[in-house]
Amino acid sequence: MDTDRIMRFALKLAGMRNVPADSGIHVKGHGIKRVLVAIDVGTSELLLARELGCDAVIAHHPAGGKAQLEGYKVFRRHVDQLIGAGVPKRAAETAVRSKLHQLEIQHHSRNYDQIPSAARRLRIPLVSIHSPCDEIGRKIMVQTVKGLDHGARVSDMVSRLNRLSEYRNALTKIEVRLGSPRNRLGKLAISHAAYTNGGYDVAEAYFQYGVDTVSYIHISDVDLTRLVDGKKGNLVVTGHIASDWLGLNRLIVELEKNGVDAISTTDLQPAS
Repeated sequence: MDTDRIMRFALKLAGMRNVPADSGIHVKGHGIKRVLVAIDVGTSELLLARELGCDAVIAHHPAGGKAQLEGYKVFRRHVDQLIGAGVPKRAAETAVRSKLHQLEIQHHSRNYDQIPSAARRLRIPLVSIHSPCDEIGRKIMVQTVKGLDHGARVSDMVSRLNRLSEYRNALTKIEVRLGSPRNRLGKLAISHAAYTNGGYDVAEAYFQYGVDTVSYIHISDVDLTRLVDGKKGNLVVTGHIASDWLGLNRLIVELEKNGVDAISTTDLQPAS
């Protein structure tokens, strides 16, 4: 196994053709038989990988390089998701504009070479796979709630998602942050795999154009407060870490099918 092939596995599972801006191979490697898989990778995870006899490390969140500097560009995937839910293109573009600008400014100051340079010194291949794994997870979530009609309750959606072991076993529970579990589910939008949550503007655009329930994996207190004040729709927050492992675990299963021993840094294991 090599790092290029690991990336191709993730892209294939996600249904993507090209490596997105928030993912990349920081240090190439070949002859990989054992990998450490973690959501966040720093020097400590690189040393842990060496201690555990791993040949490479897979990070979920961008660990450096262009993936860390330019990963924010994936935020534009919110536009496609909004349009797919019936939001006009102009309104979708407007909904992402402000936060996209903020992300660009924030990312410009990132220490993009710290972790890749440590990996090079330790001679440990390092790969970041972010939105492909999130897209794998998003598809699983969509499939899991498929069949719920508009008359179902928000609580029915939560119950369906809790069938997934990552959510069922997580310390964080799925929360209905806006609206009520008793509310009608109505039209649902699962907003995920677009770098980070869309905040107030994206959720508000969904609600304005006919979506009754929006699902995020996390949201800031500031954005949530604005949504609560607006008193529109339902917002379900599934939980950041459990949702990230949902996609990562499926990649682990694929790697193991192809002869790679994958060691994850979590007990949130996929269903058998």
